[in-house]
Amino acid sequence: MKRAILLLLLASTAWADPPDGGASVSVVVEPNGDTTVDVHKGALKVKAGGVEERVVAGQTVRAQKGKGLKRLLGAPAPLAPAADATFNNTDVALAWKRVPGATRYVVEIASAPEMVGMRTETVDGTRAVVHLEPGTWYWRVVALDGGGAAGKRVAARRLTIDTTPPKLKTGKPEWR
Repeated sequence: MKRAILLLLLASTAWADPPDGGASVSVVVEPNGDTTVDVHKGALKVKAGGVEERVVAGQTVRAQKGKGLKRLLGAPAPLAPAADATFNNTDVALAWKRVPGATRYVVEIASAPEMVGMRTETVDGTRAVVHLEPGTWYWRVVALDGGGAAGKRVAARRLTIDTTPPKLKTGKPEWR
């Protein structure tokens, strides 16, 4: 498995030394040759465009064709609402933890977990109120650095908007 990951790096604009013992990494090579290396555990040396950097657990770097390495901002951790929350209101307050180095955030919302056809809203802080129609929705937040480069993305959280009025059970009163 590690050998396959390193071959992907060698086939792209970046290369890597063998990972430290027990390292866990994921690599994505885009069709245009851009390569993203995400280190989950351990450490790895990555080189691109004449720049070599050690990348440790929790860090992600991207090598773009013709450019050096760029460290990506981390993914904002969602604070609210809780995963799989249900609301009877169409206005939902979202909140997430601040990411060091982020200047803005992009809220991404879609009706499918693959985030196809998502709508986005750029905000300066760590909170946003979004209006959603009844149904199931998925949301996540991406940090932007000062140059507008997007940081890491994580799996979206699901929430449900259900504005169906509760059923009122009626019947004969019980008198005693």
